[in-house]
Amino acid sequence: MEESNLIFTFSGIRGISGKDLNFEIAKKIAISFGKGFDSENREVIVGRDTRPSGKFIEKGIVEGLVAMGFKVVNVGICPTPIIIYTKNLLNIPAGVIITGSHNSPEWNGLKLLSSITYLHNRDLEEISLSLKSVNLRNYKTNNKAIKRNVRFINPIPNYIKALYDHIDIKKITKENNLRVVVDTGAGAGKCATPQILAGLGCEVKVINNDLLVNDTFPREIEPISKNLKNIIMEVWQGKFDIGFAHDSDADRLTIIGENGVCYPEDIGLALITEHFLKKNINQAKEFIFVTNLASSLMFEVIAEKYNAQVIRTQIGEVFLVEKMHNLLNEQTKSSMNRYIFGGEGSCGGVMFPYFNNTRDGLFAAAKIIEILVETEENISKLVARLPKFFSRRRKIDINPKDVKLIISRVKQELINEGEEVCQYGNDLRFGKEKEWFVLIHPSNTEPIIRVISEAKLDTFARIFCEATTELIKMVIENHS
Repeated sequence: MEESNLIFTFSGIRGISGKDLNFEIAKKIAISFGKGFDSENREVIVGRDTRPSGKFIEKGIVEGLVAMGFKVVNVGICPTPIIIYTKNLLNIPAGVIITGSHNSPEWNGLKLLSSITYLHNRDLEEISLSLKSVNLRNYKTNNKAIKRNVRFINPIPNYIKALYDHIDIKKITKENNLRVVVDTGAGAGKCATPQILAGLGCEVKVINNDLLVNDTFPREIEPISKNLKNIIMEVWQGKFDIGFAHDSDADRLTIIGENGVCYPEDIGLALITEHFLKKNINQAKEFIFVTNLASSLMFEVIAEKYNAQVIRTQIGEVFLVEKMHNLLNEQTKSSMNRYIFGGEGSCGGVMFPYFNNTRDGLFAAAKIIEILVETEENISKLVARLPKFFSRRRKIDINPKDVKLIISRVKQELINEGEEVCQYGNDLRFGKEKEWFVLIHPSNTEPIIRVISEAKLDTFARIFCEATTELIKMVIENHS
């Protein structure tokens, strides 16, 4: 049970349940988290997804937090977007979300929240370093202390009510006759997404909603095409209008069209962006769309159509949240008439900071229903009108210790070949504006470098991806 086997990334801490991440280690992490907490308001929100291992991890987290003098607001099993919405609504300065997100069931994890967003790597490094020095015998807690310092709330009704305030609810419920399939994957989305869609007037069929008898998930957790055969067939054979699928904490959303097509993650965010800009273009002087380096070029094309601006950040939700937070602060200080929104194309969850400054798969599903009702068109027709790009991906095994050296040498090689290369952290990106790009992205969780290319022609996307992959392999061979 080595703490050193835990993985610390921009999105939190991950480990194998019961091995790398167990009750004792969870309690140590909570204690270390408390040591670095400097707010006078020692209140923290705690929630989790549906993984069975979440029960003993939650127990360790709560005991550790109470031992450190925190008042705990426990929301139990709850989608991540709702936990973050509630944290911000109640002005709670910190949070711990127990979720393995889209990772397979043997994993679990902790998303640690600061006053604005997720903890940065430097904060996580401090927690990692302090784990070995934590002696649990010095931090004992009893049931009386836990009962006195933990309160339970159900935040879902308030979240749904607030969500409806950002939807044309009267129009939608009056005109909606959509038939929808929801594949919750037995994740925390089961607590909210079906209710939200039913409240919008949809006829909702829910599948894969419960853990199986032996507490296993009914499908692989990540909502990608190969794991969604059930919902694809259900939508197609049952002649449903649309299907939605989540991961275990419902920050991700995958869309299945009425034709049985499982769309890439960028599509939902692109549909919402296009519809929002078209509908609201005269409501502000300036629109800013914030996304990450890996998201599709279609966002630049859409933005140009409505004279909006695209800002790209390093990969990781924390960077999007911080950028939006800073832009909102600038607006407040200068009274600028601008609207800021965005999202990560790679997950399908939209980010509207005026409602919820986190990627939100539940809100995205509701916005897609709003679009279908208002346009009175099939999802396939709406998708067909989006800018068309083709994408290719490769991955290369590396020694994580060599990442900085490899990236430095690859960057120099590209510059020597005449490319204009932008570097964000360890990520490299080059290409031609609104035509093509290549992203070189060392993984935060695996010993690999990902190469992602996109172009208007599939042939070009393949050539750019293969050529870049060969360049990186050459650099690695020369280094070794």
